[in-house]
This record gives sequence, structure tokens and C-alpha cells, in this order.
Amino acid sequence: MRSSNRARLMASTVFGAVLVASPALAQEVEELVVTGSRIARQDLTSVSPVATVGEAEMKAQGVVNTENLLATLPQAAPGVTGTVNNGNGGVSTVNLRGLGSVRTLVLVDGKRQIPTTSTGTVDINLIPPAMIDRIEVMTGGASAVYGSDAISGVVNFILKRDFEGFEFRGGFSSTDEGDAKIYDASATAGVGFDRGNVMVSLGYNKREPFFQGDSPQDKLLVSLGEPTGGAQAGTLIFSGSGSEPNGRVNPFVAGRFVTLPGVANLAANSALFLPDGNVRLYRGSPDTYNFAPVNYEQTPQERYSVTAIGRYELTDSIEANLKGNFVNSRITTQLAPTPIGNRVFRFTLDNNPFLTPAAKQALNSLGSTTAYTIPSSSSWTAGTFTDVDTDGDGIFDTVTGSFNRRLTEVGPRISTFNFYGFQMQGGLNGKIPAINGAWELGLQYGNTHGSNSLLGDTSLARIQQGLLLNAAGTGCLDPSNGCVPLNLFGEGRISPAAAQFISTRINSTQDFEEIIAQAFISGDTENFFSLPAGPIGFAIGAEYRSDEFAFRPSQDLAVGNLTGFNASPPVSGYIDVYELYGETRIPLLKDLPFVQELALELAGRLSDYSSQDKITKTYKVAGDWAITEDLRARASYNRAVRAPSVGELFGPIGNGFPTATDPCSQQGNPNAAVRQACINSGVAANLVGVIQANQQTQTLSGGNPNLEPEVADTYTAGLVWTPSYVPGLSVTVDYFNIKIDDYIASFGGSTANVLSVCYRNATVNGNPASPYCSAIRRLANGSIDYVSLQLQNVAKQTTEGVDVQVSYQFDLADMGLPDWGSLAVRSLYTNTWDLTFTPDEISAPLKCADKFGPNCNGGGTGITPRHKVNTSIVWKYKNYGVNLVWNHLDDVTDDNPATNFTVEKIGAKNYINLSADWEATENVSFTAGVRNLTQESYPILGGNASPSNSGYPNTYDVLGRVFFANFTLRY
Repeated sequence: MRSSNRARLMASTVFGAVLVASPALAQEVEELVVTGSRIARQDLTSVSPVATVGEAEMKAQGVVNTENLLATLPQAAPGVTGTVNNGNGGVSTVNLRGLGSVRTLVLVDGKRQIPTTSTGTVDINLIPPAMIDRIEVMTGGASAVYGSDAISGVVNFILKRDFEGFEFRGGFSSTDEGDAKIYDASATAGVGFDRGNVMVSLGYNKREPFFQGDSPQDKLLVSLGEPTGGAQAGTLIFSGSGSEPNGRVNPFVAGRFVTLPGVANLAANSALFLPDGNVRLYRGSPDTYNFAPVNYEQTPQERYSVTAIGRYELTDSIEANLKGNFVNSRITTQLAPTPIGNRVFRFTLDNNPFLTPAAKQALNSLGSTTAYTIPSSSSWTAGTFTDVDTDGDGIFDTVTGSFNRRLTEVGPRISTFNFYGFQMQGGLNGKIPAINGAWELGLQYGNTHGSNSLLGDTSLARIQQGLLLNAAGTGCLDPSNGCVPLNLFGEGRISPAAAQFISTRINSTQDFEEIIAQAFISGDTENFFSLPAGPIGFAIGAEYRSDEFAFRPSQDLAVGNLTGFNASPPVSGYIDVYELYGETRIPLLKDLPFVQELALELAGRLSDYSSQDKITKTYKVAGDWAITEDLRARASYNRAVRAPSVGELFGPIGNGFPTATDPCSQQGNPNAAVRQACINSGVAANLVGVIQANQQTQTLSGGNPNLEPEVADTYTAGLVWTPSYVPGLSVTVDYFNIKIDDYIASFGGSTANVLSVCYRNATVNGNPASPYCSAIRRLANGSIDYVSLQLQNVAKQTTEGVDVQVSYQFDLADMGLPDWGSLAVRSLYTNTWDLTFTPDEISAPLKCADKFGPNCNGGGTGITPRHKVNTSIVWKYKNYGVNLVWNHLDDVTDDNPATNFTVEKIGAKNYINLSADWEATENVSFTAGVRNLTQESYPILGGNASPSNSGYPNTYDVLGRVFFANFTLRY
């Protein structure tokens, strides 16, 4: 049955050619294709909300990376931008409605852009900004029209067409301190001839690094934490990572402790190493490490692009077209020196020349004459051991501890991402006079190749090897591979030779290859029959798409033999899909009282994925009602899907370190109910509330070959008012509602939620048989070893709100004012009153509209304030212009009611951008301006920043006031 379905779909692809007119043909018949539909029409009305960002707006705001401009649209939540350092995988993304970049379909000229990552995410860096004519953003499901991934909407980059002449652009920007420089240059040339056009564009962009430690904003100079002990409530304190340069050790064996003079013997005591080889009690916040200054605040990037587009009319009715695009984008991120965080190691004690006799005595109580087991999760030292004292001097030869140390002697962790994107499109299109329509055949091939080099990390296995010394303490017990004894016991005590021995250079490569073949026709029934209100428009088509991805890491990266980077096992997989789709526009009524025009739009798509056992169906029902010449109503319902990606289906288990607070730890401050739940789960009563937890918790996650597509129901309804008695005024109001079932997510939604459900949910109450509690694995000292999650179709996501757009353009003279040019005002407003993520049937829903914190940023989707406004005012007079843009973000509150952080609210932010244009001659123009004119401050946060200390650099401006200038030379 399955093979016959695929055969029929393939036959339809080959022999049943289908859909949409090319732009050149559309211009000839005076019909256009609007984003969100494949039916050509004579107007630009759409049943779905569409916002447009033009080339002039990009120029007026000095935009080099388009993701920064898209993030300011109220319909969008921030994706990964150039100010995201921790969590930046070398790509830039766009994220509509805060539903994740994987649920936003990215098109270029109405066709899919080649993805970059295993999850199918598109890197916006690989779309050449010099070639962009405009960007159309359609919100709401569009899977029936475009296929998988269009759950939250579509971002369609429309490139320039039929360009003739030569144009050179240059641009520069920097902060008012002269930092965070960005350079931009492009050259575009085009030639038109009788039957076609050819154009070529070259682009170059360079973004210089800027460190957090160089920022004038104090919040970036220190790591901030919450008051503890005697610290004053209501104020932030200097704090940081528990993995600091001196290093410290906790007991691993249950019931053991470190013995310190004048200090009660508690299992929670942590011994801090001193530069002289001695130890003292670790004091918490005063001893933590400030990792912020050496992190990038702006990640450096260098990008080259080459784009060529050509079309040629083979006959009066057939046109050939070809487009090629190559982009190289190189991005570097930098994190503080690699930490050893709660890593278990065995180390030589008795004959260790790096420790003082007092330190050996203090650490001797870590040993155990009773056999104990180190679990396989600590593979570099796993096994069953019994500690012995060979010479009988009262000091164990070797003991086991849980280490925390910042390896500053090794240097910072530097990741260099080098992506090459290549995409080629070719096809034929022509007219079909019989149906007043057109046909098109197209073939598209794309490949993104990425390489990643990671410097500054270390091998866990080699650290373990360097900690075990021979009987004399003069060399390694295992001297293989040139082992050098490792002195972790005090800041600056790792020798250059030892630092080199434990260091490892990590490399990986990846390839995403996509092939798309499509055939379609469009037209109407006017030559055969018409309804009383007019002919029926239609579009039908077939498409084949294959996606193949492979990720190839070096050995240490694959197995997680690293201290500072997450394990990334190899991934490879292949998915293909055969699809049939159709769309129709049926005019129902026309030229009646209160019904100038009423039309029904229907669309459907059948998709046969190689990864699924049944046909996936999507469809659309929409209505367009022109009540009067001035007032139009529109509504749509879409069944949209997102098929699981290669990485989600075939990705092996890997580890990560998200921000999460252990409810059973001292930092979690457990109340009586939580304390009992911790005990119920197996945590020793004497450890509850005293465990020293790391802020970042190791989490294991991976793919699942049994995943099914996500299914979404999207609803939109709105009004469009263009009063004829107020020329130039347009007002749209659109309601949106998106509900996603079978949402693909890690079990439990996030590490923080799994911990919360296990220990704070009264029903679960720490039950060790619960899947939530069994997912949490602890070491013998009570601290969390890891939390085990895996992708499943268990979650749900909903969002609801309203979009409002007001545009008004007029000449000042028409308003009775002096004839000083024209004024154009556009304001986009979004009120998102619901953004709820439900991890599963047990977990409490996470309501993330107007919220910030680890729970609502676990997927890296940024913050979604309830109220967002983007307003632009453009004044044009002769060859001069002034542009003012105001972006408003509503205030947001902390998403964790169980913990009272010092900063529970981030106030509203208002960003003002101002620029001026000057058309000096017909050939030369200049633009200069400033972003964040009023120096709106970045929010200062403590323990609820996510990722730790960085806060939300993809939501709030971290650079402060930035000046920019660009010029254009054209012939």
C-alpha cells in the first residue's frame, strides 16, 4: 500500500506539471503572487496577516545582519543574533511568535532556503543582504501552501530582479566608545537585453569582537548572584561560578567528608585549594569565579557572498531562469576558561608532592576502606574501588573526590564556525492562455557545509591520568602518551607541560544537502465557465524533496571526553517526501449591498514522508469579504505540521548543561514539603538543604526514530480598513490563535521543569518510580550527576493575541502645512496575551507571555513581552530624509514563583533609532544615524539570568548607543 502511494505521487510529479506564475510573467498579465498563497491575482489582498520590511528600512537602520531587524518586528521573538555568545552555534535565526526557529519557514523568492543544522534550522547569514529587495513576513500556519515547518508563519526574502547598471554600497558602525565595529561592502551589476537579464552581486561583511569586560555597562563586568546568609536582601551580590581557579574538592563516597581545623565535619563541606598546596573551607559566593569579562558581547564574523541571477526568454511564451548563490560565513565565540564542574576523579594523596601535609590530612577522610562504585557516567574513572594505605602511615594512597576547578592555565574556550552555503535553482516557466495562467518546472539543489574548531578544552581521561602518580610521586602512574603530572591544587599551579598534555583540539564537520523538484500550474476558469461573482482561480502542484544530514565530530567531542563543551555524538540520516497540493479561490458574491466581494479560499496537501507510516494531511479554509470599498474582513483556519527533522529522528544521546537549580540543594532552599520529597526520592536526610549544587546541570538528551509530525491548528481573523476619504491611511487588526499538539520536546520540557515536578509536585512527591524522579541521577554525595531526557511527542504549545498595523502617508501641503515634503508613519503592535508550553500531562503549564527566566527560555526562544510596538516615522523633502524608529518592549516578570530573586521584574524598554538620508546626486546617496539613541540600559539580573550572567542579549540591546553610516554609488 505504501509503495503504491509513493509511486502515484512520483508519477504525478513527473507527468502532472503544476503552479504559480514567475514574477516576469506575473508582471505581463498584471498579476502578482502574495506570500501565503500560490494563486496569482491582480491585487495584493491576503487572507493572512503579512508585514513587509523594505530595502529602504534596512538602509535607514544601518542593517547588515537581517536577523537583527526581523527581531524588532512585534510578531517575532528574538532568535540567535550577533550578540549571543553562549549558545551561538555559528548560525543566525528568525523566530515568529516565540514558537522556535524550527517552526518558522524561511523562503527566498517563494522557494525554500537550504537548512544548516540537523534540526532543519535555516542560517539567515547565508542569505546575501545586498540582494534583498524586501522581506515579507506572514504569520499563521501555511503548511497546505508551502509544506512542513510553516507552523508559526513564513519569512519570504524577495531578491532584486531585472537589475540594470552598477551599484556599490559601503557601511560602517560602532558604539559611541568606538567598539563593536562592523564593516559592510557590496557591489551589484546587471545587464538587460531583448529577451532577458543577468545580474551578479558580491558582498563582504566583517563584525569585530567586543568583550563583556570592555563594556561600560557595569552589569557585564561581574557575575551577579542572589543574597545568601548575612547578605542584604534586595540587593545583588558579586558572585560567579563555583568552578574557580584555585579549585576545590567535595566528598564522593557516601558519608565521607573533608576534615578542616575548627570546622564541623559535614558532608557538604568543600575544601578549597590554596596556591601553597594547603586547603581551607570553601565559603561560597566570596570564592566564586567571575567568568563574564572574557566572554564575547559581540561575536566576530566575516562573511563573503556571491549571487548570480539570470533569465532568458526562449520563446514568446517560455522563459528559462537560473540562480546561483554562494556564501561563506565565519563566526567565532569565546567562553571563559574551561571548568571542571562536579567531575569525579581519583587522585594520588599520600605521595602527592603538590599537597602540604596538612592538606593530605584534611583530605584523607575522603577515602573509604569499604568498596564503592563510580558510575559509568564518569567513564574516565568508572569502576569499583577500595582505598588502601600501603605504607601504614595513616594516609590513603589514593582517594576519590568530586572536583570543581577553572582551568585558567589552559586559556579560554574558543569555537570557530565556518559555514559554506551553496544553492542552485533552475527551471522553465511559461504561459497557458487557455486557463489565463502559467506553468513552471523547477529543480533546486543546495548544500551547506560547516566545520567547527574548538580550542581551550581538556580531556577528562587525560586529567584522570595526570592525577594518578607513581610511588615516588615524580611521574604519572601511567606514563603513556607523554603523561605529565597534573597539579590541580591551587591557582596557577598547572605547569605549561601539563596544560598542553590535558588540552585537546576538537574538530567537527557537517553537511546538509537538499534536493527539491517541483512542477505546477495556475490559472482560472474564465474561458470555460464563471460563477456569478467571477471565475474560479486555482493552483495545483507536485513536489519532491530530500534532506540528508551528516555530522562528523572528532573522538573526544563524540564521546564527551571534555570538561568545557557538551558531548556531540555523530549524526546522520536521510528523509524524503513526495507531495501533492492544490489551492483554489472561489468568488461567492459580488457587487451587493455590504458585499462588494466575498471569496472562499481552500487549499490542501498530501505528504508522504519516508520517516512516517501514513500520509500526512494539511489543509486551509479561508474567507475574504470586501464589505465595502473601504472595509475588508478576512479569516483563515490552517491545519499545519512540522515533520521531525533528521537530528530529531536519528540523533544519538548527548549531554548539555542548562541552567537549573536543584530543589534539594542549599541554593534550592527546600521547604518542609520539598525536603520530604527529596528524602522520598533517595537523597540522604542529612544532605537535603546543604548540597552545594552547580548552577548548570548536566543533561542527557537525544533523538527518537519513532517521532511523529507536530500538528497545529492556526486561526486568524481580522479587518482591513483603507478609507477612501483619507487617502494613504490603512489600518489592519488581526486576531491569531495557534495550538500545537504532539510538540517535539525533551521529556519534561526542560531540566528545570523535571526537577520541579519531581520535588515540588504534590502528586509525584519524590516518588523514585515516577519517570520524572527516575530521570534524575545523583552521585553518592547527593549532588546531581545528570538528568536524562529524550525527545518525544509529549508536549503542547499555544499562543494567542492580536496584531494591529496602522500606516499613513501624506504630503504636508495636503494637511494645510508648508510644502515641506511628505510624511509616512507606520506602527506595528502585537499583544500576546497567551504563550503557554505544557511539557506533558503531569507537568504544570508554563505561561511564558510576559515572563523571563530559565523555564521560559529553556528552548532559547528569548522573551515574549505581552505588548510590543514598532513605530517608524519617515519624512522626505526633495533629496533629504529623516527616519525615526521607536521599538517598545513591555515589562516582564520572573517565571519561577517558587523562588524570590532579587530582580523579579525587568522594566519596559524603549529603543529609539534616528537616521538621515541625503541623495547628493542621481548617483550618490548617504545615510547616517544612531541606534539606541537614549542609551537604554541592559537589565541587570542575578540567578534568573539565562544563560547564566548573560541574561537575554537576543532580546535586549547589550551594546548601547551605536552610530552607523553608509553610502551608495550607482550608475
